[in-house]
Amino acid sequence: MKEWTVSVAGASGYAGLEAVRLLSVHPHAKLNRIYSESTAGQELADLYPGLGKVGKETLLPMSQLDEDGSDIIILGLPHGVSAAVVQQLLSRGYEGKIIDIGSDLRLRKSQLYEEYYGYKHQFPELLDWFDYGLTEFYPDDIKKAQFVANPGCFATAMQLAIWPLVKHNIADSFTVNGMTGSSGSGAKASKATHFSSRFGNVSAYKVFEHQHLGEVYQSLERVNERKPAIHFIPLSGPFVRGIWMNIAFSCDEGTNLEEIYQDTFAECPLVRLTNGLPQLKSVVGSAYSDIGWVKRGNHAVVGVAIDNLIKGAAGQAIQNMNLMFGVDEDAGLLTPPLIL
Repeated sequence: MKEWTVSVAGASGYAGLEAVRLLSVHPHAKLNRIYSESTAGQELADLYPGLGKVGKETLLPMSQLDEDGSDIIILGLPHGVSAAVVQQLLSRGYEGKIIDIGSDLRLRKSQLYEEYYGYKHQFPELLDWFDYGLTEFYPDDIKKAQFVANPGCFATAMQLAIWPLVKHNIADSFTVNGMTGSSGSGAKASKATHFSSRFGNVSAYKVFEHQHLGEVYQSLERVNERKPAIHFIPLSGPFVRGIWMNIAFSCDEGTNLEEIYQDTFAECPLVRLTNGLPQLKSVVGSAYSDIGWVKRGNHAVVGVAIDNLIKGAAGQAIQNMNLMFGVDEDAGLLTPPLIL
């Protein structure tokens, strides 16, 4: 049986924590080391007691990452940090594989970071080395890749719905509403995640200018030269985990959405097509992506539900890792959702 070693940097953050949890039951991958800049020296179970024996690994300082000899390193670091870490790893001679869950290496052109993230990329030479890891659409690239950039959570949900429509020239304008849980803001406390602000409340933010649009447009250009118009309204929801998104558009009355989505995802074991719009609770705690639709005449709405920490982050990293090492993409990811 094929086996490999994995290290997780940023293991005390939510994405890193999920990566550790998922790796603990993976049939092929063995967790080697975990790292954290802010909580080095502690056991992960000290921070998250629910991990029990799974969390008995001691968090190492990031300075020791240079000595890592794992077959693959998963980076669950804050945005704006990963590129420098990758640069240092490679300059010190690291020869293994890397998956970055953060945003630093998703875009192919460095100037897009100024447009969508508001900063100048410090290591633009790295951008050509990383393949974009949306597993359902680019499996052949990922299988051959040494370095993979994980898509953003909103970008993942949006592309699962829109990519098939753009490929088949079904529509060129989409209105998107996407609601995310508080865990999408990360482990560090902020006003946006404060219980008093979030509970019993829904609010919009970054309307029409969310940073994930950059990678969505970049990806869609690979399947259709015609750039669609995407009007995206991100929403903060009063729950912890998950993304529930709906995409409204106009199309010909004879458009067969069932045929399009069945053909697109026929070979994708972690995508489930639903009867009508999906429910968020049906995916929370799992790596599944549920997609459904409602169509009346020439008006249609497609809905997507994912767990933002799993399919939107750590689970997608595991999915990509599986392809990079030549095993089934759903290895270690078939745990059912929480449901209740």
